[in-house]
Amino acid sequence: MAFHIDENHYNEALRFLIREKGVPVKIILAHADISRSRFYGYLNGSGDLAMSRLLSILEVIHVSLDEFMLYARSLKGINGNMTLQQETPLINEATVESALQTYKQTKDVAAIATAVTQIKTHASEESAGKLLKKLLPTVRNVLCKRHYFSIIDANLLLDVMDSLRYEDLQTILPFVRKTIMQQQASQQTGLEMEITRQQALLTVIYQYTLRAFHEQASADTKRDFELVDSLEPAISDWYTNVIRKLMTVVRTLAVADNEYEARVEYNNILAAVYAIQPQSVWNNYERLMHNNFNDFKTYTMP
Repeated sequence: MAFHIDENHYNEALRFLIREKGVPVKIILAHADISRSRFYGYLNGSGDLAMSRLLSILEVIHVSLDEFMLYARSLKGINGNMTLQQETPLINEATVESALQTYKQTKDVAAIATAVTQIKTHASEESAGKLLKKLLPTVRNVLCKRHYFSIIDANLLLDVMDSLRYEDLQTILPFVRKTIMQQQASQQTGLEMEITRQQALLTVIYQYTLRAFHEQASADTKRDFELVDSLEPAISDWYTNVIRKLMTVVRTLAVADNEYEARVEYNNILAAVYAIQPQSVWNNYERLMHNNFNDFKTYTMP
């Protein structure tokens, strides 16, 4: 099977993910056993790419095939609507109904996950609320019954966490923790861990911890501090290490009640992001950190 340059936007998705991950091209070329001209030709819109080479490229940039396909589908939806009149919404009730029907027929959550991503990214605030409301009962039912979380499940959960009840999250989180521990156990036996999925799941844990303090349910957080402390991320896994440090800031602020030390630790993390990480990913970390310490403190301790 080969990935063609067509309406599925595979090359555009691959180009974006490679840029986001920041893996040097020479490492990708060596790992995938592909020539530089063939590689850049595909990224720039000419030629095909064998499935085996695509999988090799995704492996070296730590992106699962599910994540790649989901992002490519989202691009297809976005770009397919760009030719419409500007006042026509990029996503509407018909799109939501189509996603729900697809899930009902196939039990494949990818269509719903894509619809949620498009709503949050491209719909107006007023429209987004109405469209998400139509999807939320199905999304809640899916996530509350999951016993194992794929990358699509994890990203869907991240997209809707603010819309779920705290009781829903209490139902879901034990299985998020279980999935993380299964991945850690697999890593310890020598199997390669899906780093992108692990990062998404840890982001869920982090956001849940903030929500717990916000809901004045601090007793729910002890196991998650212990879980994150027990992880052994690779030194190169910068994102996971940032999550671990942010959990320390939360604990220092909300448990130890030491605002000064929490602020110092927070500012050190933010300074390291700006000094070490490329500017293209700064927004990702700023969202995690709620832009500045005062906003972070307000969100954690309202």
